[in-house]
Amino acid sequence: MILLFGGTTEGRKTADVLDFIDEDYVYSTKTEVVSHHKGKNLCGEMDRSAIVSFCRANNVGLIIDAAHPFASQLHQNIHDAANEVKTPVLRYERQYPETASHPNITSFESFEQLTQAILRSHYLKILALTGVQTITALQPVWQSRTCYFRILDTSLSRQKALNTSIPNHLIIPMHPSGDEDELQLLVKKTGAQLLLSKESGSSGFTETKISVAQKMGIPLWMVKRAPLPHFDYVVDSPKELLQQIYRLRKTILKKEGVLRTGYTTGVCTTAAAKACFLALAEKKFPESVQLSLPNGEQTGFLIFPKTLTQKQAACTVIKNGGDDADVTHGKEIGCQLTLTTKEGISFLQGQGIGKVTLPGLPLPVGEPAINPMPRKMISEMLQHLSGAYELETGFEVTPFVPDGEKLALQTFNARVGVVGGISIIGTTGKVKPYSNEAFLATIGYQLSVAHESKINRVVLTSGKRSENMLRPLYPDLPDTAYIHFGNMVGQSLQLATAQKIPQITMGLMFGKAVKLAEGNMDTHSKKSTFNARFAATVADKCRYPISISLKIAGLTIANAIQHIIPFSATEPFYLEIARRCFDRCSALIPKGIKFTFVLLNDEGLKIKINKE
Repeated sequence: MILLFGGTTEGRKTADVLDFIDEDYVYSTKTEVVSHHKGKNLCGEMDRSAIVSFCRANNVGLIIDAAHPFASQLHQNIHDAANEVKTPVLRYERQYPETASHPNITSFESFEQLTQAILRSHYLKILALTGVQTITALQPVWQSRTCYFRILDTSLSRQKALNTSIPNHLIIPMHPSGDEDELQLLVKKTGAQLLLSKESGSSGFTETKISVAQKMGIPLWMVKRAPLPHFDYVVDSPKELLQQIYRLRKTILKKEGVLRTGYTTGVCTTAAAKACFLALAEKKFPESVQLSLPNGEQTGFLIFPKTLTQKQAACTVIKNGGDDADVTHGKEIGCQLTLTTKEGISFLQGQGIGKVTLPGLPLPVGEPAINPMPRKMISEMLQHLSGAYELETGFEVTPFVPDGEKLALQTFNARVGVVGGISIIGTTGKVKPYSNEAFLATIGYQLSVAHESKINRVVLTSGKRSENMLRPLYPDLPDTAYIHFGNMVGQSLQLATAQKIPQITMGLMFGKAVKLAEGNMDTHSKKSTFNARFAATVADKCRYPISISLKIAGLTIANAIQHIIPFSATEPFYLEIARRCFDRCSALIPKGIKFTFVLLNDEGLKIKINKE
């Protein structure tokens, strides 16, 4: 559950994003607002105590402060309450234009300071764009000068103005906008010699006020926003907000007992390409697009435009990888679409997209790493839309990932010959959390590249640590030869033998090796656990004293055996474990392939067994 404080442009933008991704939230505003958002509305002021009570009663995992920058007391209440209940706060901050370089802008620390400066000045006609809440603070000004106040055109704002006893002719109810002509007309109508404003940022139309003041040659006096308390996270755009919420879904917003699915880079690229087509056809980007996945399921993506010309468009979407361990989760995935006179659809390598440099992948060497299924999805989508819009043209499709080159360093791309960035992948369009199918597909690609690269030996290891321990045994092997299988011993061996690679080495740490020795070809803790009785039986077979077997039978973790029987390359217990692992694996190895099993421990000691 998220508690959102709004009543501002930022509050509405936040609610829009949360609605789109179906995130649960309550929307709190000081006054009653007409809202069409999905979140439950909560109306009325909330002090620190009320925020604390609400968070505890509703299991709030995140507070979003999207309130007005001048709501200083509310910001402090949120900060103090969050500290008390140990709930993180995300601040949706406004974007603020640079004002220091404008000579006709004067900044003030407070309304008191602003009031004193006006009373000392020669300005007699003033237009205050500071809102109804500041009428009382500027009372000395409108009592001694002609000071008009532009306020929101709502019954609540008009009533608040009446309660201040300000003369009615000084009140101008209207809805602010970024229309410069509208503001210039208002300045002329009031004869204002001075404009007043709060430092309210881009969503408060500060740029419009600055531009009008400059064009009309009148000064703009502005009250600076007060410093905000420290917040755990700060964003200033819907894109940054969406990225942060996706990241937090893996931690504080994670749903207990639920694994969220996500979407592949291929689907993300297709969504961006569709938005680019629509932008070129309709001369503006859509706010979102809907896609049909290969299985017929519908999904939507928010669109974040980059560029748009007559012949070219570019935009990004934010990758939602669900609960899968995905390096691209929460990152921008983009596409540039160019209309061409050449028939057909060509795919080009954009920023952060890798290039295929080795044979073995389902793409020719030299091509950008955009797999066949994403190419098919994008091509079919463009052909369908071209027919619907009666547009005869060719296309250049250029996927890009701004962080792709850095992200690729966290993947196995280099080992399969994809250099310069990540791959655009996906078969079903959806990412299943911790998917064995996806992991096995990666192993299969690596083995295929090893085979096509004429590598005579592959080294299968459960992870980076065991790989580093095995490298001294094979110092001349390239990175491409080392393949991580995680826990899937049996399936990885079958994939390796299917490629007819002449020599296979498998290295396994002792804890996983005990499971394999018993016959568990998947060593994941969800599939198999340490069987102390089995280990004790092995000790009995090796003729250890009964006292040793009894100690082993009472253990809960395999590595504790090494405190009872020290690990060495000649110790019978470990030799027997290694032989049993070797035998389990050998049953899957056809004749003609040389197999080696290496048992490892935390200190890097090894027991090596071969088969010709």
